[in-house]
Amino acid sequence: MPIIEVKRTIAGAKLAEDVHTMLGGLLFSKGTTLYEKELEFLEAFLIDRIVIEETDGSRIAGTEDAKGESTANKAVLIGSESRDKPQFQTSFEKAVSTFKNLVIRVQGGQNIPVMEVREVITPLLSEVQEKPEILLSLHRISRMESYAYEHSIAVGLISYMIARWIQVPEKEWMQVALAGTLLDIGKTKIDRRILQKPGKLTTEEFEEVKKHPLYGYQLIKASPGLSEGVALAVLQHHEREDGSGYPLGLTGSKLHLYSKVVAVADVFHAMCSNRVYQKAKSTYIVAEQLLEDSFGKLDPQIVHTFVKRITRFAAGTLVELSDGTIGKIIFTDSNHPTRPMIEMNGSIINLVENRNLSIVKVWK
Repeated sequence: MPIIEVKRTIAGAKLAEDVHTMLGGLLFSKGTTLYEKELEFLEAFLIDRIVIEETDGSRIAGTEDAKGESTANKAVLIGSESRDKPQFQTSFEKAVSTFKNLVIRVQGGQNIPVMEVREVITPLLSEVQEKPEILLSLHRISRMESYAYEHSIAVGLISYMIARWIQVPEKEWMQVALAGTLLDIGKTKIDRRILQKPGKLTTEEFEEVKKHPLYGYQLIKASPGLSEGVALAVLQHHEREDGSGYPLGLTGSKLHLYSKVVAVADVFHAMCSNRVYQKAKSTYIVAEQLLEDSFGKLDPQIVHTFVKRITRFAAGTLVELSDGTIGKIIFTDSNHPTRPMIEMNGSIINLVENRNLSIVKVWK
């Protein structure tokens, strides 16, 4: 059987042997057909070589067969271009780059170019609407150096879908998306040395950062094309149901619906992403944290609707558990959306019954 380098494997090849992770967990069983997603998983788990079934065209230049003989003269060369960047990722990166330029203009003293912001996010909204499961992996296409802009675009997309799921009137969906996208626009008025400081902020610096919702509210009020709901969402997205938030310490009954939506989207994407001062957490761990925060911090109806919806798309997703084992989600109970049933090594683990285990990484 040919031994193949993963990075040069032809999509459609079948495994001739089981593939295990470095911790001993079964990643893929013998006979699995390898397509783009499976090849990405192999690379993500640092698997260099695999053994595949020998079929016509299955050998690749520069690999060896079981006897160590070169197969270069029998091969089909497959380059990295065979696995192009996903279309959504390309669209997302383009949107982030354009949005960054718009933010720089606002920093320079211009009003928010509302129509241009709409044009940036509209194509992405269409893609997310067709494939909501994208929301589970937004954090995976983030880069720490451009996190601020990626976070804004991601929160806009998540807020848009939450608005749909909680049945906000359709005519308001775009305004909610704009509220999410512009949630941190007030940071354009904060000293960049504070925002880019790698270490812990002083009390005075943190108090200045906490003014960004007020600055954002002022910018939005001065920009035509944005509703009062958008302005209030930007002003209130750090407020909390129990009054523990900022800048005004308002309680839930005084918060605009848009702000409650944006707050959930903001927390979810932030906790799932790698930031300078915090390592990313699994989407499932974050979802459980959101459910905990729905008791006093975040709106419970919005949180529960969001968590149920995003976990609905998880069947078939490969995940890593807290004990290092790898498995595949096969069923999610709507009453326990963050504790699905996992298939691994031919057995089923119900995370509802195994509270000592949790999903620490999603390989989607």
